[in-house]
Amino acid sequence: MAVSRRAFLKVSGLAALGVGLAAPLRWAGVRPTYAAEVAPTLHVLNRLTFGPRPEDVARIEAMGIEAYIDWQLAPDDIPDPVLDAFLAEHDYATLDYNALAVRGESDDMVEAMLMYTRLVRAAFSERQLFELMVEFWTDHFNVPFGDLTVEKAIDDRDVIRRHALGRFRDLLFASAHSPAMLYYLNQDTSTAEHPNENYAREVMELHTLGVDGGYTEQDVKEVARALTGWTVREGAPGRFFFNADDHDTGEKTVLGKRLAAGRGIEDGLDVLDLLAEHPSTARYISKKLCRRFVSDDPPQGIVDSTTGVFSATGGDIRAVMRHILTSPDFMAAPLQKFRRPIDFMAAAYRAVQPEVDDVWIPLGGLYEMGQPPFHWHPPDGYPDVAPVWVNTNGLLARWNAAMFVAIAAHGWIDTFRVNLDALVGPADTAAELVDATIAHVFPGATLDEADRQMLVRFVSDGAGPKMPVSDDVRADRLPTLFGLLLASPYFQWH
Repeated sequence: MAVSRRAFLKVSGLAALGVGLAAPLRWAGVRPTYAAEVAPTLHVLNRLTFGPRPEDVARIEAMGIEAYIDWQLAPDDIPDPVLDAFLAEHDYATLDYNALAVRGESDDMVEAMLMYTRLVRAAFSERQLFELMVEFWTDHFNVPFGDLTVEKAIDDRDVIRRHALGRFRDLLFASAHSPAMLYYLNQDTSTAEHPNENYAREVMELHTLGVDGGYTEQDVKEVARALTGWTVREGAPGRFFFNADDHDTGEKTVLGKRLAAGRGIEDGLDVLDLLAEHPSTARYISKKLCRRFVSDDPPQGIVDSTTGVFSATGGDIRAVMRHILTSPDFMAAPLQKFRRPIDFMAAAYRAVQPEVDDVWIPLGGLYEMGQPPFHWHPPDGYPDVAPVWVNTNGLLARWNAAMFVAIAAHGWIDTFRVNLDALVGPADTAAELVDATIAHVFPGATLDEADRQMLVRFVSDGAGPKMPVSDDVRADRLPTLFGLLLASPYFQWH
């Protein structure tokens, strides 16, 4: 991207302006202060979508909160024309790897396309809660790309997406049979002579019971023995295969349950059933869901009641989520969650509706912020609590991404185009332009009046709220106004 000296100076001015307004917009590590309490409908949208749009506000107000939640919990019934058109246009998004191999796509290009597709799904799918659940389970059953680009993408399609709102047992079993997971945690090389404990440990510590779930080091060893022979039949792509010759057929005891000698794949299947049905699993999964959707430190009451629903329904994820999202504890927790980078980028996309030809522009931003999709290498998945993300480098990267929108709106980047003028309605005065932009970026919310007045002063250059807005003023100030709102604390907390 070539930028003229004049453009560079203007960009520098935008960045300086952003820094200058940071203090009045209270970027001091605290949550934003709105002029009025966050409406229940807006709170629900903040948590059930990657970012509310004006049309989302209209829909939930017409449907009612519970009906909207039920609608989002039935994603197969939700038309998704924008995403369907995108998937139809790009073969890679259908995960047809045989076609990719025929076309000779490089692994790097396939990886980039799949990462970008993850962002597009989050930003433009009407099935917003489903995409949020996909993001949650992607972290829970984390498998990074590494050398597993194709295997991970199939895992995303056949494990995470297929079961994101199904039953936890089915999701656990699908993950345990996934070549991506088997390769990642070295389960494919686990034999009776040399049992590998990596997957055995993580399936208990991270996928089911939790680190305090009551298992012992001996249980890890016994689970590893029970899963020997679970491997991958090589191919393009590989498939799960149980190699009976590599299985330890001796007697085993896992979490107090005896597994008789002389058996085969049943050992591993029984272990997975035992883990799926264990009370510690119900509590561990329930607390993680409450932490993601309620608050970083959820009240014990909602954790306990969610655990009860999980156990009573046999791990029905849809029922568990409905309980959480309709609970008083959920409704009492607006602005308690800090948007992670992928959430921030998806929310910005929903706000500015960009046309993108170079996928590395948004992906580069996610790398800078520390959350490129499918690139968390430890097995525990990207963190989901605010202190991890509220830091100097992360916030600076967000400001840069927000101000990049302002740069793009001036038409200086051919491969990333935004038409902000089309998103904001007519406005005759500086105050009207500010209010219309706020209404688009934060539909249904009212910013603190001191912050609103600061933005009015910026748009009017100090002339006051009634200053007429000419076409030139609008073209000059609207992009930076968008950037400032996207960079503000209001856009980070939800």
